Amino acid sequence: MFHLSLRTKIMICCIGLVALLDIMVVVFVRSRLSTTLRAECLTKGQNLACHLAARSEHLVLTEEVVSLQRLVQDLEDSDEDVTYAYVTDRKGRVLAHTFAHGFPSDLAGVNVPQPDDAWRWQVLETEEEGLIHDVAVPMLRGKAGAVHVGVTEKRIHRTIAHFTGVIVIMSALVLLIAFGLAALVSWVVTQPVRSLTKAARKIRDGDLGEQVVATTKDEIGDLVESFNQMSAELLKQHKVLADRNRRIRMAQEQAEEQRNKLRAIIDSMVEGVVFVDAEGRISLCNESAERIWGVAAQDLLNKPLLDCHPPQARARVAEILERAKARPGYAVTREMACPKGHYRLSNYSSVHGQGGRYLGLVLLTQDISERVLLEQGQKALRDQLFQQEKMVLIGQIAASVAHEVNTPLATILLRTHLVRRQIGDDGSLPDLDVIAAEAQRCRRIIDSLLGFARRSEGVRARMNVNVLIRKSLALIEHDLVLKGIALEAEYASDGALAPVDADQIQQVLLNLVTNAADAMPDGGRLRITTWCPSQEDTVKIQIIDDGCGMGPDVLDRAFDPFFTTKEPGKGTGLGLAICQRIVEEHEGQIDIDSQPGQGTTVSISLPRAPVEVTTSD
Repeated sequence: MFHLSLRTKIMICCIGLVALLDIMVVVFVRSRLSTTLRAECLTKGQNLACHLAARSEHLVLTEEVVSLQRLVQDLEDSDEDVTYAYVTDRKGRVLAHTFAHGFPSDLAGVNVPQPDDAWRWQVLETEEEGLIHDVAVPMLRGKAGAVHVGVTEKRIHRTIAHFTGVIVIMSALVLLIAFGLAALVSWVVTQPVRSLTKAARKIRDGDLGEQVVATTKDEIGDLVESFNQMSAELLKQHKVLADRNRRIRMAQEQAEEQRNKLRAIIDSMVEGVVFVDAEGRISLCNESAERIWGVAAQDLLNKPLLDCHPPQARARVAEILERAKARPGYAVTREMACPKGHYRLSNYSSVHGQGGRYLGLVLLTQDISERVLLEQGQKALRDQLFQQEKMVLIGQIAASVAHEVNTPLATILLRTHLVRRQIGDDGSLPDLDVIAAEAQRCRRIIDSLLGFARRSEGVRARMNVNVLIRKSLALIEHDLVLKGIALEAEYASDGALAPVDADQIQQVLLNLVTNAADAMPDGGRLRITTWCPSQEDTVKIQIIDDGCGMGPDVLDRAFDPFFTTKEPGKGTGLGLAICQRIVEEHEGQIDIDSQPGQGTTVSISLPRAPVEVTTSD
């Protein structure tokens, strides 16, 4: 659409209104003039026809055709509006006419008056003359005939055209005057509007308080006055807003400084700080939280707190969140074990605003992995020291008991031997045999106590562990077959060499294999495996049985001296304790993994002897 100014619109409206009035005047005057001239033309034709009829009655009755012809010809020549004139008798025959080329046949029978008509009028349309008003007047009530006079409209059209031209010229002059007046009026009317527009643009550009001079006392003047008031009020409000904005900006700068300071303090804290909003989502975390939680900030923010905890801890965290919502000032501390051997100490504190409205939860987290590991190490060290002290004490007691009991046992065995020699071989004394057997069993217990108490380094040499296992199995393999135990052995192929005391390691192997066989009274499968891990300088030995297994309470005390689950008289409870002592003296490690009904796995790790590299010349 075209963009027109207000002045242009006013001019267009004024000029359009004047032009519309001019057109209406031209049309109205032309219409009225045409009607008036046609009425005059018709009246003129009627008068001429009546006059001709009055003069022609006598001539028609006396049949003076020549005089009649001259009469009609004089009528045509006397008035330029008369196109033709002719006279007919009562039978309609033409007695006289003014047509130079003969009477037109088309006029025969046209506009025939009735005897009772004073006159008759009909408009005829011709190619040469245009519209012709045919006026017929009967003579002597039609008894003598009729007179026809044709009056043309050419003069009417010329008059209308001339008058229309004059009116159009006058209308053009009026329109030109209206254009000038419209331009003047529009300039006068729009001058205050232009001033207002200019002032409004200045206000838009920031020049508030701009005033416009009122030149009129009409509605435009009222508009200018209202504009000036608005401009002054805008300037006033702008100053107020500027002052408020300055204060707000200062407050924002102070808040930003405090926020940055608070953020710096939070980021400098060793503890991980996490804020959880009222919907349970993390909305803030510091760098320590990223380090302790092991997750980047972008992965923590907007994430539900429950999703950041392992499944087994989510119920406890959900309970903490519920209590924090319901209890202002709620605080609780929890220790949590995390994957990869990490431990966290978390302090949860609820945050409530005015009216007790719940805002969220502050979570302070500390990484206590080192402290827990240190405490675990200290506990293990204390347990080890306690175990060593206990073993030393037990060894001392065992040595003392063995020394004190050995002499009476030797006397009992010697006396039983002398009594048998005195009686001879023929005597049958079963009680004496029982005494001798029990005394021998006591001696074996004493020997075990002495072996447990004795700390002998032995003779260590570079030995192949696979060879030691084969020798040990050769001593007990027959017993295993008799018990229905299938033996499977898988040896390391890359040389399982270790600096060990062969006798002591064989003692360990025999003890462990015997225990495994005792755990399978109805037979089973015993598997022995050795291998050398590529990333460790160790030799691994595993003895696996599918026996009855052990529960956690038994497994915890498996290496305790004098602890046994065997029937009385079948074990001293020193076997595994001696095995542990021997392995640890070889700077190795022995572990037991067992579950009730699923068998037992004993794992031994011994230091691996370095490979000897031989060179040839």
